[in-house]
Amino acid sequence: MDEMIHTKLAPPMWMGNQIRRDLLLARLDVALERRLTLIQAPAGYGKTSLLSQWKERFDPANVLVAWLTLERDDSDLRRLTRYIALALEGAGPHDMTGDEGDRMAASLPPRAAVSAIVNRLAQEKRTVVLILDDFHRAESPEVDAFVRSLIQLAPPNCHFIVASRDYPWLGQSILAAEEQLVELTADDLKFSSHEAEALLARALDGSVGEGLAGDDVRSIVERTEGWPIALQLASLSLKRGADHRRLVEQFRGPSSELARYLSEQVLMTMPEETREIVIRTALLDRLTGDAVNLLCDRQDGWMVLERLEEQGVFLTPLTPERQAYRYHQLFAEHLRERLARRDSAQFRALHRRVAAWFAERGETAEAVSHAIQADDDAMLATILEDAGGWRLIPLGHQAMIQRGLEKLPAAIVAVRPRLALARVYLEIKRGELTTARADYDSFAAAATDLSPDQMTEIRVVGDVLADYENEPVTLDDLLSREALLRTLPSNDHLVFANVSETLGAKYFEGGWLERALEPTLAAREHYQAMGSLYSDVFTRFLEARIRHAQGRVKDATAILTATRLEIGSGFGDRSDLAANCAAFEAELLYEQDQPAAAMALLDWAVPHMEQSDGWTDVYAAAYFTAAHALAADGSVESAQEMIARARRLASRRRLRQLDLLAGLCELDLLIQHGEDSAAAHVAADAIDLNALAQASEADITVHRPVVTAASLCRIRLALLDGEHEAALTELTDLRRWATQHGAGRLLIDVNILLAYAHRTAGDAAQARACFDDAVGSAMFQGIARPFIDARRFAEPLLNETLGGTGQLDRFRGQFLKGIARTLASRPATGPAPGLLSDAESAILEHLGFGYSNKEIARLIGMSPDTVKYRLKSVFKKIGVHKRRDAVRVLRERGFISSSGTSLAD
Repeated sequence: MDEMIHTKLAPPMWMGNQIRRDLLLARLDVALERRLTLIQAPAGYGKTSLLSQWKERFDPANVLVAWLTLERDDSDLRRLTRYIALALEGAGPHDMTGDEGDRMAASLPPRAAVSAIVNRLAQEKRTVVLILDDFHRAESPEVDAFVRSLIQLAPPNCHFIVASRDYPWLGQSILAAEEQLVELTADDLKFSSHEAEALLARALDGSVGEGLAGDDVRSIVERTEGWPIALQLASLSLKRGADHRRLVEQFRGPSSELARYLSEQVLMTMPEETREIVIRTALLDRLTGDAVNLLCDRQDGWMVLERLEEQGVFLTPLTPERQAYRYHQLFAEHLRERLARRDSAQFRALHRRVAAWFAERGETAEAVSHAIQADDDAMLATILEDAGGWRLIPLGHQAMIQRGLEKLPAAIVAVRPRLALARVYLEIKRGELTTARADYDSFAAAATDLSPDQMTEIRVVGDVLADYENEPVTLDDLLSREALLRTLPSNDHLVFANVSETLGAKYFEGGWLERALEPTLAAREHYQAMGSLYSDVFTRFLEARIRHAQGRVKDATAILTATRLEIGSGFGDRSDLAANCAAFEAELLYEQDQPAAAMALLDWAVPHMEQSDGWTDVYAAAYFTAAHALAADGSVESAQEMIARARRLASRRRLRQLDLLAGLCELDLLIQHGEDSAAAHVAADAIDLNALAQASEADITVHRPVVTAASLCRIRLALLDGEHEAALTELTDLRRWATQHGAGRLLIDVNILLAYAHRTAGDAAQARACFDDAVGSAMFQGIARPFIDARRFAEPLLNETLGGTGQLDRFRGQFLKGIARTLASRPATGPAPGLLSDAESAILEHLGFGYSNKEIARLIGMSPDTVKYRLKSVFKKIGVHKRRDAVRVLRERGFISSSGTSLAD
């Protein structure tokens, strides 16, 4: 089923009286000067014949012309990309090596495939032309988008020719405006009277009797409107001895009957035995001698094909070696319709016979197509289930199984486990998660008397659904998944790798870092056993994330560096995988205080990722690293826009965790860079910070990364507001959790905040110990940014450490001096904790005159909520609870003047 049909990679070897279309060929030469040439016309207008003649005009040493004939199953993007890669590989003797071809032919997601193909084309020095013939067979919105991206991104030496019955949308408007489009339509492809006369004259060469008069030729051209296939059919009928006078009369009949009439003329000139062979064998898209024997109960199928080819019965050899043939599509379609009308029982029986034959040979796609034509639901269901059912989808055969399931009644699907699971899997892939969950739960609840293997498959698909739903899981859920792994056969690489990888990802998300490593590395082994570098890369991303969370930034950097090199070699430096890798590398660069280098990666990676498939982890790394880097550079508005982009994507792709993290990132930036804590309190209330931070491990409604980020934000706000005891209590709990889970990177943040809290509480020794712990964990890994971003909390201890009388070791001193230099080069944003900001002082001037919150808000142009929170912050700083007491104390300390009417008055 996975074998590629190499005969699709070359034009068919058309037999018969084909005449050269020199004028059209000359017009087509301009394709080498334009990005896209679109040949759009109905069936039988000679699109394939014209392109075949044009292709032969070029020397492969100078122009690489790759050919791909599309079929319906090529609407599956994975299948299509493999064929395009093979077409480029097989276009000439000077083309890419077998290793490169195999690599490009591997199943890739669409965006990764575009990048791989574009990077392959960028290496080609010659002019490259990719011809996509019969594009309408595979056309879909997804295929259009894929080809459109390929056209847009390919290097300048690349040109595309698309031949289709329908009019595809491939960005023609923009290309036309840039003078990069050539279009040929049915009007361009019509035969002229001169061409028609030449074609028909050839058919009468050597015949006895009078030829066609000029008026007859013109009449035929008029009635056919120059339709090339009709003229070709007329030529064959004349060659077979049809009466040309009757031929002309029939052309004066209704033009809608033309194709059927001419096909009848071809059939009626055949011996009865030959006619029956042609009618039966027209059921197949590709004919071999074995297929002829099967359908016609013969033993001489290859000899029959040779005779039919000699007779010019619209039979085209698909290879120079004549290993397979096919009929002209229009001719075959008419023959199939004729057989279905003549004997519907025989029509279904022959399709049933062919379906069973293909199924036995493992050619599932063809077996499915013929079982559908046979209208045999039981056979179709058996073929799909025996081929793997739901397993076909992750193997890249989604379109095929979808076509089969659409034909089957729901009652048949429901009683076949692999098909019921396939229906759920298809709903998952279409983003219909609510429907998928309902169908899965209903099926799983009713599943009884199934084998252990079947129950395992139900569980695996359930885990896939849960992963797509992106809901948090408990440790018990993950331990249950571990138990599932022990029941899987180790040689079932696809299922084992899938379950292991998702298990590792969920352990990581839950904070169980050591537990996450084992299944991640096990998944890698299975992907490598399958030869899937693409899937292997994702396990490396996950391992790097685990190492980063453990505080082992250098290990994570080494993993990503090696992975980037392999991605560049295998998929391209601007592929989807390269963008994902860039996001994770940028996060590490920022950690090591290299924000400019991080942004250099994210400037191209973020827009690329927004147009491709991704997941919460990689989006969070990209968006929030960019937001922090922009804010650190003083571009706060740009940082806010980056967070807004994250939220829009989260909404579009239903990523709740990403949306929550975006809100927390925005809050974190307000704490770091805001003038005071009032705006941060407003933002905290908007996202219900307390509810997020108070979620425990037993509360599975919130993801652990969200809980941790929320807890850190709440602690920072408490420290800014002077609530040091509450902050210390929460920090102690968070440090205990981080220590138990080996979360070394989190411990750096926690120890910085603990140091500040102890210092404020007057415990200098404990403050120094916590700060030393943070520095000790960070300095050998180069993790400088937590100290810089937490400037409000870290700088006092940093200055005390550097200015103290104690002796610093060389490494610690170098690390802290580097941080101090960075801080000195950038002015502090926001007030130091415990002091009044300018915004708070502005409010106090109005407070002294007895204005309400709403009146103050109107006077200074801010919201009443912001006024409320800023006053609340001031009250905490000066140790009062009432407005009257605040006015008195502030007057005593000189923060407001004694003039005006106060509340006390």
